[in-house]
Amino acid sequence: MVESANTSGVDQELVARLCVEYWKLVRASQRAAQQLPDKDGKRMAAQLKFSDLQLATISGQLGLNLVSFDGEQFSVGMPASADNGEDFGQDEDLVVTKTIEPAVVREMKVVHKGRVLVARRSDEEREE
Repeated sequence: MVESANTSGVDQELVARLCVEYWKLVRASQRAAQQLPDKDGKRMAAQLKFSDLQLATISGQLGLNLVSFDGEQFSVGMPASADNGEDFGQDEDLVVTKTIEPAVVREMKVVHKGRVLVARRSDEEREE
């Protein structure tokens, strides 16, 4: 049992990948819950909120922080890669429209790089 941020003997990248997969499962389940009838959807949404809180708590106990980028300006130094980045020029003002996978950071070091989708800031403003 891990009781502190010390993860000796545990591969940080494996734990980070497990956290990312769990994060993705929670997000996919949240979308599915929106399709359920009201009573069932609310019950599932509450369980998913608890599961998301558990993920944050447990990953925090391991010293890991999961970082989402939705709505943030995309930049080269961001600990995430843009899956659709080749669709844009280097000098374009881009904003993250969706976090596909969060970045996992421990002690200000990237353990697992995130994945995002981006759009031109002007395109994003038109959609709102």
